[in-house]
Amino acid sequence: MSKYQTAPTEREGIPAGIPYIVANEAAERFSFYGMKGILVIFMTKFLVDSTGQSDVMSPEAAKAWYHSFTSAVYFFPLLGAILSDWLFGKYRTILWLSLVYCLGHLSLAFMDVHHPLIQGLMEPRDWLLVGLILISVGSGGIKPCVSAHVGDQFGQRNAHLMQKIFGWFYFSINLGAFVSTLLTPILLNHPDYGPAWAFGIPGVLMGIATVFFWMGRHTFIHIPAGGTAFFKELFSAEGFGALSRLFVIYLFVAMFWALFDQTGSAWVLQAEQMDRNFLGFEWHSSQIQAINPIMIMVFIPIFNGVKLKSVEVTGIYGLIDKAFTLTPLRKIGIGFFLTVPAFLLPAWIQSEIDSGAVMNISWQLLAYVIMTAAEVFVSITCLEFSYTQAPKKMKSIVMATYLLSVSLGNIFVTGVNIFIQTDAPSFEADRPGEYVVELTGTDSAHQVSDKVTIQVYADDAGPIALEEEAPQLLTVDTIKAVRPGETVTVFAQNLMDSSDGTPQYEWFSDHTALKIDAPNTPYAVVQSAVEGEFPLGVRMTVGDQAVVKYSTVVVTKRNWPPVVNAGPDQQVNTGTVTLNGEGSQDLFREAVKWKWSLIQKPDGSQATVENQTSLTSGTKLTETEYYLFFSVLMFITAVLFIPYAMVFKERTYIQDSVADTGAE
Repeated sequence: MSKYQTAPTEREGIPAGIPYIVANEAAERFSFYGMKGILVIFMTKFLVDSTGQSDVMSPEAAKAWYHSFTSAVYFFPLLGAILSDWLFGKYRTILWLSLVYCLGHLSLAFMDVHHPLIQGLMEPRDWLLVGLILISVGSGGIKPCVSAHVGDQFGQRNAHLMQKIFGWFYFSINLGAFVSTLLTPILLNHPDYGPAWAFGIPGVLMGIATVFFWMGRHTFIHIPAGGTAFFKELFSAEGFGALSRLFVIYLFVAMFWALFDQTGSAWVLQAEQMDRNFLGFEWHSSQIQAINPIMIMVFIPIFNGVKLKSVEVTGIYGLIDKAFTLTPLRKIGIGFFLTVPAFLLPAWIQSEIDSGAVMNISWQLLAYVIMTAAEVFVSITCLEFSYTQAPKKMKSIVMATYLLSVSLGNIFVTGVNIFIQTDAPSFEADRPGEYVVELTGTDSAHQVSDKVTIQVYADDAGPIALEEEAPQLLTVDTIKAVRPGETVTVFAQNLMDSSDGTPQYEWFSDHTALKIDAPNTPYAVVQSAVEGEFPLGVRMTVGDQAVVKYSTVVVTKRNWPPVVNAGPDQQVNTGTVTLNGEGSQDLFREAVKWKWSLIQKPDGSQATVENQTSLTSGTKLTETEYYLFFSVLMFITAVLFIPYAMVFKERTYIQDSVADTGAE
């Protein structure tokens, strides 16, 4: 016989175990969103190898890691649900997997621990992989159990409070997410703290969450594991039918998560290209995500309504319900349609950035507000709806199936990003000797070419590749063009380790005809009424180091020829030679046809250039087209969801109660 209470009592009020669950969830969500929020920036800017040398990932690789990790986090709920509903029950499953979760955070903290024992075990990138796997198992495994554990605390008499408590449960999630999303980027970028603290403090909070959950063990309702009855119910006509009907809904919801979870990847990388000065502060790109949890906390009472003393204030749900009956599925459908403009706005932002405009981060904040409203309609509703529609012994497995929709959405995003990648132009150097490659750019009035010479040696002779140049500390747009009287933006990018301090910028020019706006930001907005070619310099200072780079601003009324850059000469061994036309552009964004040609090669060589119209590796979609692609898919999903929602038959399952033997 269990030493814990195994069925809810018949009482009117809020169950006694709810405060422990809500507090635990706030701390756990702090740990999860704290590490997840800085993950992309860490991988693209801070990751080093065991010798301390930079080992950062490309944006594409970082996005692949991020969405693969997110997908795994929302796949492992299936494991947690089976362990919970079949063998151990929700409480023990949550407690044990929380310990695995803590070990994952410890592994991430080890990436920045400079101790010979730690460095000798694994490379930082390996610690990253191990940490993400453990967090995937721990965080993912407890997800369906925690939300189902909330529902288990209610009986028939207080079931009417479940919607409100799920709202506050979601509130606690976002309180933890909000605080951590603001704090961990500061720790990551602070010269006295860095990655060890940024990943270590979330781990400490996960430990606190585990202890607090253990403290509530005597107040919880411990619904026993179903044992073999779990499988009987799962494969019964009723159980399998309920799961099948819900799974179709979750397929639609997967598209919502495909868009929503890109706020942590694509939107963060877009924020890197924006003016992040807002409310008098210069925000870190990964901090912008904090608008989502703070708006959730604001929206929950606005949507649900509040009672102020004796006055009941009707929320958005109540107002909509007066116009037409607002069922859970109608809420989800409204959320789907709201997601479309939430993603169209970043598409417009990106189009403006691509045209040379400097976009303030407030525009992206507006997109977050719309996306958050969609999340309230979709995510909170799905949590409660999934619990009530799940047969009594299948609560965790149904929650896990719902969370699988998040995994499917992220798998889809990963697949899209892999599919749209294009290979860099290249040729197979099959014989030693000299190869000369020409890159030609043709616009409506000009044809301009540039050549690169590649000396190829046999594998056992001659030098291998030239030594790589020392990494640059600062890059700047090489050349920009503008018509007289119009403005153009010249961008600089700091490539130093940001732990050395905050960079200070100073733009300058010797020509008074060139007017400079925003001279102390990472970008300069310049214009001139006089035609000519004007040098523009930027001095970046970080701590005791100062670096100066120059750009050229061309002010002209005429059609300027394309800028063509085939790259530096190379010395390599036989094999695949990758070409790079980065920097080639048309300054006035006129359409240009690009073509690589092998104009000289050794006798007998069969080499030809592959992907000869690509300047470098890239994507089949521009960033703007990428956002539009997902917006269209979301709109189609929302439209197709309507007929299924109309024919879906709801059936509610609440845990049986026992008589109340104690006082409130």
